[in-house]
Amino acid sequence: MCPKPKNMKHRAHILNFLKRNRLMSLATSSKNMPWAATVFFAYDTIGTIFFYSRKDTRHCRNIAKNPNVAITFNQYTGKPNSIKGLQIIGRASEVASCECARCYAIFTTRYPWAKKFSGDHTLYAIHPKEMYYIDQKLFKHFYRVRIK
Repeated sequence: MCPKPKNMKHRAHILNFLKRNRLMSLATSSKNMPWAATVFFAYDTIGTIFFYSRKDTRHCRNIAKNPNVAITFNQYTGKPNSIKGLQIIGRASEVASCECARCYAIFTTRYPWAKKFSGDHTLYAIHPKEMYYIDQKLFKHFYRVRIK
């Protein structure tokens, strides 16, 4: 498990932002070739991000060879001061068997339909190493702020 974001004054804003979003862009690479995929995500309160996918997808095959990933979450409504985003660099891996029940419950609570795919999908966890948050309304600018 990863530690809570160091800059705790923004933690509630980040958790609220994640709660209101469902999709993330996941960037992986293998043999110096990048790949990006859009996946559904869930999260826990300590900063771990989860996604559920088949092991034979390109992004999961890449993670098996190179666990370093980048993920992004973005929001823009077109209204003034509405730019928000989260950028994370971290390490991805299959969820450990000792954590599987807890993490699976987090994911399936958010996406009950995921239970239909339990036969051919695997739950992955991303543990953030660096985290940047963009919140134009909160920060009064649209530049990213390092959180972790």
